[in-house]
Amino acid sequence: MQKNKLEGVYCIIGEENFLHDTFDQTIKVCLENKVKLFQIRFKNINIFFEHGLKLKNLIEEIHNHSGLILVNDDITQIEEFNFDGIHLGQSDISPIFAKHIYKEKIIGLSCYNSISLANQYLDYIDYVSFGAMHRSLTKKNAREISQAELQKIIKFKSKPKAIIGGINLDTYESNISNNFDMIAISDGIFSSEDLPSFLNMLNKS
Repeated sequence: MQKNKLEGVYCIIGEENFLHDTFDQTIKVCLENKVKLFQIRFKNINIFFEHGLKLKNLIEEIHNHSGLILVNDDITQIEEFNFDGIHLGQSDISPIFAKHIYKEKIIGLSCYNSISLANQYLDYIDYVSFGAMHRSLTKKNAREISQAELQKIIKFKSKPKAIIGGINLDTYESNISNNFDMIAISDGIFSSEDLPSFLNMLNKS
């Protein structure tokens, strides 16, 4: 598994994004602008079955561009769709179990504002995510991390880390994001009015 690719823009794909008319074009722009890391976040399991061919074509296209694509929460979909790994939250299956089943797959863990949670699972995960950095349209109930928490998180170096939550052209701060290996973005990508310019800015920072 190409875990050295755990860096740069991390495109989070929700159900509405996947089913939108402009989805294919948005992914094309991402791939043309060096986005190598993607995550499928479907809460409605039926989408995997109803749009399975579209999803498999997406995964193949990402792999053809030497990218990686993970699935959120649902470990049962990894083999069916050839995902490169899984991203887990605190209410999902244990990272210990996931790594036991899929030793060669990437295991990511949402740690919110908790460094202790990240340290607890260091032997079983490949990266961690922290946030929300800002108010998020994707996860409206997510609490923003405080400046004090952020400074502690920045010092965490044990695993590659992502910052997530409400990051878009207006809220992006390079002096903060430069302290993270990955910048996880969903609405900021799919609602961008000038995505090539936004991605170009992220790539240069």
